[in-house]
Amino acid sequence: MNRKNNREYRLQLLLSQSTDFITADELAKHLNTSKKTVYRLIKQINDASTEGTVIESAKGRGYRLNHEKYILQQRDVQSDNGDITPANRQEKVMEELLLASPKALKIRQLYNDFYVGDSTIANDEKIIYERLKNYNLKLTRKNRTLQITGDEPSIRKAIVELTQTLNFVDIEDLQSTTNTDFNYYDVSLVSEQISTIEKTLGERVPYPYNVNLFSHLYILISRVKQGMVDSKNSTLTSEEKRRMSNEPRVAKIAEKTIYNIGLYLHKQLPEVEKYYLFQYLISSRLPDLSGETPNFSKIVKDVANYYLSEVGHRLHLATNGTTIFLDLANHVKPMLNRLKNDIRVKNVLLEQIKLSYQTIFDVVTEVSAEVSKKYRLPYINSDENGFITLYFARMSEVHQLPIRTLVMCTTGIGTSELLKTKLQKHFPELDIVDVINTREYQQYLKKYPETELIITTVGLKDKLSVTSLLVSAMLNLDDQARIQRAIEEIRHEK
Repeated sequence: MNRKNNREYRLQLLLSQSTDFITADELAKHLNTSKKTVYRLIKQINDASTEGTVIESAKGRGYRLNHEKYILQQRDVQSDNGDITPANRQEKVMEELLLASPKALKIRQLYNDFYVGDSTIANDEKIIYERLKNYNLKLTRKNRTLQITGDEPSIRKAIVELTQTLNFVDIEDLQSTTNTDFNYYDVSLVSEQISTIEKTLGERVPYPYNVNLFSHLYILISRVKQGMVDSKNSTLTSEEKRRMSNEPRVAKIAEKTIYNIGLYLHKQLPEVEKYYLFQYLISSRLPDLSGETPNFSKIVKDVANYYLSEVGHRLHLATNGTTIFLDLANHVKPMLNRLKNDIRVKNVLLEQIKLSYQTIFDVVTEVSAEVSKKYRLPYINSDENGFITLYFARMSEVHQLPIRTLVMCTTGIGTSELLKTKLQKHFPELDIVDVINTREYQQYLKKYPETELIITTVGLKDKLSVTSLLVSAMLNLDDQARIQRAIEEIRHEK
């Protein structure tokens, strides 16, 4: 979490988005820092790497990420505990307390590996206390012990959202790992239950819902083993029974899964656990096995159409069509259930999404605030906004109109035709409306007033009203990289 927030991580993430060199000036601008700081960060990253030079440099061109070494370095970072920062320490202490809640733990044992004094511990307590308030949980200190108290659903929610142990991406990787943070038999049982659910559905539960489901079931088993799950006062309310009766297929899956976990634990689990799992399932994007066109509720239709209308209008995207609506509505339906049930799905790609699609993310965030107010919904968090951003990013890349382009050389024949062929091969998003020569380009601009880009092998002295790009007739890799950047800039300005 903290690594993602530091400048070294942001610098590498920024470089990872490009295959071309980026100058120190550009990097400093994106990171909102000085060139001197950029140089220092690059040196720190390369000096700390065990894989060699991660960030390469070329005089006059700037810096570029060595993607293979970057990937290897990321694996090393994930498997290396490294130095413990104050935030890491606080998270580890909070995780132990949450997993043991409501049991009190001795402060000496909690901080045994950190070698810090009483003032540091007191400061950690204040920070943890404030973070837990968001979950209606309380941190108390008594007789040199610390304890987290609150209702069971809140404790589990905090465990899922705040603990780093469960912050993984690939469940299949987890099954083969030797990570001692997980109980091998519990992992196998939960993985088996998810496989059974997928067989019943006839389709895999997609990421990140499968991770969220895994976390919920794994935490349930852990809490039962610790004796923290009480069967008393855990029968379903009439409203909870009604909700489950409205979704009989999902309710049956929840009941069967909880029964199987009970057999594994040699204990009959409280009835309310069926409802907790039911909430997670209806908050996930599960396949519809009916074979019919989904029958969405009015609120789902209204929210999906509002996003399509407002985001589409502000980004100048064509968002009409049944397929586009169905795709987004199928996401909105479980999202509304997540908001209603106060379930948060982690979006581990959030930083990359924000960096790659900042404009779209900002517009989606703006529209989400309007959706919450207009339809009286809970606050739509950044993780959800990141997921929605990907839908519109895909629309942007698939549904945008091609860029009207003129290709120009000295004579307008031969070399231009070769260049045109190369451009059509590498850049299908370009609509090459004509091949022209330098003597006639002004009249062709009048003939094709909607021209957005001129690609030329000859330097032009006149300042044009459209973007022009000087390239070599052979269209080398550098030319291609510059054309790609020009395309992105034109798209951004639309």
